Amino acid sequence: MVAESTEPATPSDQAGILLVPDRPVGRGGVVYVCVDDGFPGGFPIGRAIRDDDGTWCAYARHRPGRLFADDRVATGLADLRAAVREVLAHARYADPE
Repeated sequence: MVAESTEPATPSDQAGILLVPDRPVGRGGVVYVCVDDGFPGGFPIGRAIRDDDGTWCAYARHRPGRLFADDRVATGLADLRAAVREVLAHARYADPE
């Protein structure tokens, strides 16, 4: 019997992306980007943080073996939409074994 290898899925392959605000989106706002996995709040794959200067930073889970950590993938983004796009472009996830 051969074990089946599964590549980490990209969030854009999945149906349903949730944006979950953790703090007000004003200065210092944090919005979690989650895949709708059927559980309340979804499965977090990244986050967008608004800097004091009004720009946004994007953080995504994209390194294998780091299940609950994310890395900064973009800074100086003009708006939340751009930050979410960067999260989706970089984030990878797979169910823990």
